[in-house]
Amino acid sequence: MDIRDYEYIVTIAEQGSITRAAAQLFITQSALTKYLQRVEKHLGLPLFIRNGNQFLLTEAGERYVETGRAVMHLDQQLSEELEKARTKYKSMIRLGYSMGRTSEMLEKIFPAFSSRYPDIRIYGKADTSRRQMMALHNGDLDFALVTNVERVPGYQYLPVGKSWLALAVRDDSPLLAESRPREGYPFPVIAPELLEGQKFVTLPVSTNSGKLAKELRSRYGIHVNETLELSDVRSLMDAVECGLGMAMFMSIPAGAKRIRYLSIDGAEAPEQMTELVFRSNQTLSEGMRYLISLITACQ
Repeated sequence: MDIRDYEYIVTIAEQGSITRAAAQLFITQSALTKYLQRVEKHLGLPLFIRNGNQFLLTEAGERYVETGRAVMHLDQQLSEELEKARTKYKSMIRLGYSMGRTSEMLEKIFPAFSSRYPDIRIYGKADTSRRQMMALHNGDLDFALVTNVERVPGYQYLPVGKSWLALAVRDDSPLLAESRPREGYPFPVIAPELLEGQKFVTLPVSTNSGKLAKELRSRYGIHVNETLELSDVRSLMDAVECGLGMAMFMSIPAGAKRIRYLSIDGAEAPEQMTELVFRSNQTLSEGMRYLISLITACQ
């Protein structure tokens, strides 16, 4: 059945008259009469009893109209939901990323995107990779920029870049003069004994970076002056930039921050892969594709 079949029959039932129904539907009386005859012939049952100019529902007609009203209501609901989806698709993109990448988003990604698409609003959510994946699963995010997550069916995973456990120092740190590039290391290398007694800002050992940094210092017997513990990488980077100490964490783009990364001589540099994740059935708008290109190009 076409949705129009239900609309026409329901209108006849509500008006009780072909003439009034035709006027409400903006078609001719003869066209509506032929339409009703075609539907009844197709069903093999009369839907109305004709009493002069009055049309009364048969038992089959009552069932038809009851179902028709339900179908029309569902069709209206679907139309409203699709319109909301179209509006959201055109006007907003929801992106999740780690707390440490906030500066990168604010300095590079969001300004470049807004310059190209000023009418599309970005909803940015800084959170852990696990919570981002939950939000993606629940339909609360369109994209998630995550690190070392387990791949599951139904999602696309675009490699964005690698990160390594690094020593972060301010760009005027004396350690930079002691460092040297070396093959096999992602950053310039310094001797581990140069860290002895240095001021450090740290992450809790409950975090991956905090645990790896503590294990590395313990392995080399490095004793540092832990002056401050902070809860997230963004705050840690701010502390390094403010001269409160150096830090160890999984490297992320430093952007305009006064930070440089170093590697420790002889230390394995654990690496992690960052990926941009979205649903496999996600319809990518032009704006979404541009956002993807910005994120992958900035690594």
